[in-house]
Amino acid sequence: MNSVSKSLWPLLLGISLLFTTFGLLHAAPSAQQWQSLNHSLVEEHILPRYRMLQNSSARLAASTQALCLQPELRQLEQVQSDFHQTMDAWQAVQHIQFGPIETLMRNFSMQFWPDRKNLIGKQLSQLLQAQDPHTLSVGYLYKASIGVKGLPALERLLFSGTLADVENNSYRCQLSQTIAAYIAENSLATLTEWSDDYSHSIARAGSNESDYESHQEAAVDMMKSLVEPIEAIRDQKILRPLNDGGQVRPRRTESWRSQRSLRNIQLNIASLKDLYSGTTNSLDSLLREQGRAPQADNISTLFNSIEAQLTTVQTPLVDRLSQAETVKQLLQISNALQQLDRELSAEMITLDIQLGFNSRDGD
Repeated sequence: MNSVSKSLWPLLLGISLLFTTFGLLHAAPSAQQWQSLNHSLVEEHILPRYRMLQNSSARLAASTQALCLQPELRQLEQVQSDFHQTMDAWQAVQHIQFGPIETLMRNFSMQFWPDRKNLIGKQLSQLLQAQDPHTLSVGYLYKASIGVKGLPALERLLFSGTLADVENNSYRCQLSQTIAAYIAENSLATLTEWSDDYSHSIARAGSNESDYESHQEAAVDMMKSLVEPIEAIRDQKILRPLNDGGQVRPRRTESWRSQRSLRNIQLNIASLKDLYSGTTNSLDSLLREQGRAPQADNISTLFNSIEAQLTTVQTPLVDRLSQAETVKQLLQISNALQQLDRELSAEMITLDIQLGFNSRDGD
């Protein structure tokens, strides 16, 4: 080795060590890390939320049936309360847009929204006018339009009428009972399929017993459930009612009849935050293991900030949206969501997660 080579050797060695260290810090997570993350998300995040949806929708179906048999104000209020609990449970798992919830378009059957052409109003009015007894069965709803068999249709029936509308076992009450039973049946089927088959497919990713070729491929669906809803919340639940700086459209807010538009958003954000950092093996902890602690801190801070900002917005939004201060607050939350979307999307690249086509594009 000549003198020049000898003098360069320490430098070359240092560069080599630097690149080796950099590579170790930023290497993609291992199959075991992805498997552990997926397991935690299924067992601690997804399945418990589908259980809550199944339990609450079963109570809603039972109380709606009781209302038709005994139409009292107290019973109507109980049904409305059970509706809120079911909608709470749905909003808390709405971000999971893969797996059994896609079967037979259960996701859209559960909640068809936004309803830009007022299909729910038109089709529900047709049913109420015709009062055909053949439409009062869960079997009929399986073949019916998605506009008349989910939570938004039930919301119209329960929050746009009076006690007199459901007396004498009216068609309106029986239709409410049928829709509630359909929602409960779909909730149970979704939970059962997740518990019996789909969770096993995720756990056995990479084997012949799974539809996933690897644990990382399974993780892609999990990560889509974290990243994609942020844009949907921002664009559909916040900006669309604000109408791009024009005259606000309060009735474009989600669930405005039951005055829970803001509550839905709060539940959405809390659920995404839990998906990010609330499980034993979480994305937050995975990022830290990969040497991305500052980025993980930024994401956690954004989640906390958005939650705090949401608590300052006065409700119901359908009434408050005309106030300049409310618009200003919502625009600030929109900007924070956009930043959160960017931060999470950037981390997907560092983890070698290709989210691909956004299933909500074009909505």
